[in-house]
Order: sequence, then structure tokens, then C-alpha cells
Amino acid sequence: MSIQKSASKKQILAGFRIAATTNGGAIMHISEKLNKSITFDIIGVAIVFIAAYLSGFLFNDLTSTIIGPQWWAKYVPFGLISAISSSMSLMSTRLVGKNKNTGNILGVITTVISGIIDYLLGNVGAIITYPVTFVLNFLSVRKWSEYGTRVNKRKSAKFIAVIISLAFILGFGLNGLAYQLFGGQFNSLFYIVSFIFSLSQIANILNIFKVTDVWWFWSIYNVAQLAKGIMQGNFANVGKYIYYIINAMVAIPSWKKRETVF
Repeated sequence: MSIQKSASKKQILAGFRIAATTNGGAIMHISEKLNKSITFDIIGVAIVFIAAYLSGFLFNDLTSTIIGPQWWAKYVPFGLISAISSSMSLMSTRLVGKNKNTGNILGVITTVISGIIDYLLGNVGAIITYPVTFVLNFLSVRKWSEYGTRVNKRKSAKFIAVIISLAFILGFGLNGLAYQLFGGQFNSLFYIVSFIFSLSQIANILNIFKVTDVWWFWSIYNVAQLAKGIMQGNFANVGKYIYYIINAMVAIPSWKKRETVF
């Protein structure tokens, strides 16, 4: 009797293993398809434009920025330019997820455009923070050209801890400097903006080393931005960051397949 029970348990465990392997393989297959999918690219761009349209931002001109009511400003389609810039940023992330250095090159370009847009919308600290992001993206372009299609295996906990510490010192330090120089108030908004900026710098630094863990930190960053969007009622950003979270999750299996030590 005990022999039969033991055999039965083994069959059940074997069944669970087969099911887990099958489900894992199915999830991997779906992730790979989504990661390579042009349709998923188009969906992302559509989300940006639909969100910009529904929020009324798409048709804004330059008079809605710090430029003000200059006679020529009403002829500059600022909302449309911003939506195009957001779409380029999204495609940069998608291409990086597909393990293509063209994503980093596009990221360098969109950093310049996004910095100008952010400044025009009143974030004077962009003068200091965006150049840092520009340099990090440029370094990614240089290093990725050496790596080829290879992905670096997970770095040590000590290495990750150093990167996190450096990113938070950089994030809070640069934003603090910007607030000091341009008369910002050290309120809750300062800490939220600095925290989110620091998260993005962790991911940007890890991207230079082409480590799969970068996507986990981008996921944390995207969740933080999603929460911020929900609290602000900014549903344009809510849709965008849900998309980014899904994109990070589908990029991870593809990167893991290419991991090596270098």
C-alpha cells in the first residue's frame, strides 16, 4: 500500500513538473513573440497619440509653455511634437528590449528633444538633469557596440548596491542643485521627483553594462511613474507606463537567453 502511495506521489510531482515546464515554455514563447512584434510597437505608439488626444494635449501650441503669448508661438504644434518625441522614446525602449543598439542611439536623440520639451513645460532643472542622462545614453551606445548581441550575466549584489547608491546620490544631488539655483521649494514634490529620477539613473547606468537586471529596475521605475500618474489623474501617463511595464517583462526572457560572462 505504501509503495502504491509513493508511486502515486511521484506521478503527481512529475505531472506538476511537466505542467510547469509546459507553462514556462508557453510564457517564454509569448514573451519572445511580443518582444519581436511590430504590432506591439504600433500599439505603443497608438497609446501615446490616443492618450495625448483624449487629454487635449495633442493640439497644444507653444503658447501653453514658458514661451507665453508670443505672436509666432501659436504656429508651433508643441503637442504634436511632444507626442512624436514620446513615440520616439517608446521605440527607443522597444529597440533596446530587442537587443538593438539603434535603440540607444535613438535614446540619445530623444533625450535632447525631451529635455527641451521638459524645460519649456517649466522644469528648469532639466538644464542639469538631462545632460547627465544624455551622457549615460551616449556611453551605452559606445559600450554596446563592443558587446554585440551578448548580454552580461547578473552582476554581484555589491556591484548593484554601489550603482544604487551612486544613482541616488546623483539623483537627489542634481535635483537639489537645480532647486537651489532656480528657486524651487524642498517640498514633497522635490522628494518624489528626485526619487523617480534616481530610479531612472540606476537603470541608465546598468544599461551601459548591458545587464538583464536593468529591466527589473525599469519595472520599479515604471510602477513609480504609474502610481504618480494615478495620483495626479494623468491617465495619458497611466496607459503609457502600463505598456512600459509589459515591455520590460517581455524583454527579460529574451535577454536571459543571450547572457554570457564578459
